Amino acid sequence: MRITPSPLVGRMSGKTAGLVAATWKGRQYVRALVTPANPQSAAQTLVRTSLARCVTLWRSLETEIKAWLNTYATDYRMSGFNTFVQKNRAAEQAGTTLKPVPDHPNCPSPTALAFVEGVGAAGTIDLTWTDNSPTAFNQMRVALRLVGGNEFTDFKTFQADAETGIVTGLTAAEDYDCVGMFCDSVAVEYGTSDGDDDITAKA
Repeated sequence: MRITPSPLVGRMSGKTAGLVAATWKGRQYVRALVTPANPQSAAQTLVRTSLARCVTLWRSLETEIKAWLNTYATDYRMSGFNTFVQKNRAAEQAGTTLKPVPDHPNCPSPTALAFVEGVGAAGTIDLTWTDNSPTAFNQMRVALRLVGGNEFTDFKTFQADAETGIVTGLTAAEDYDCVGMFCDSVAVEYGTSDGDDDITAKA
């Protein structure tokens, strides 16, 4: 809406009667006054909390995983960060297993992947899997975080064809969310991730 000042009113600025008057690049205009909504419902709070946790989880990912996610996300015209949040926000809200790396078309998640309380030293978790990875994916990468924690605290590497491993150095008797994925150590490419929730480290 164009404003033509009169001899009595050379300039208008401010809000009144549901309207806002202002100047942009020397031209005056009037628009409707809009009050932004900021719902504080329980559902909105839950979504915002899960988004905030996803941001912290992203920051705790290893640099190489972030780099791969940025590569992965180019097919979707997104950033690695946005892809990570999109794939994990609902899972984080529901308290289910996160996927640091989403579904990879050429590398499935490890078959029969299982994490259990360690049988050896305190602070250990044992894992087993079936090596169904493509030849180039020669490593099994494991990411762990304390249940309810806001970041991944441990990353471990095993040979993919070993089909068994022991995660050490964890806090005894604490519960962890555990995720595993195959990795091509040369191309630094990660396969589909999967895992188990609430696994107790050996007391």
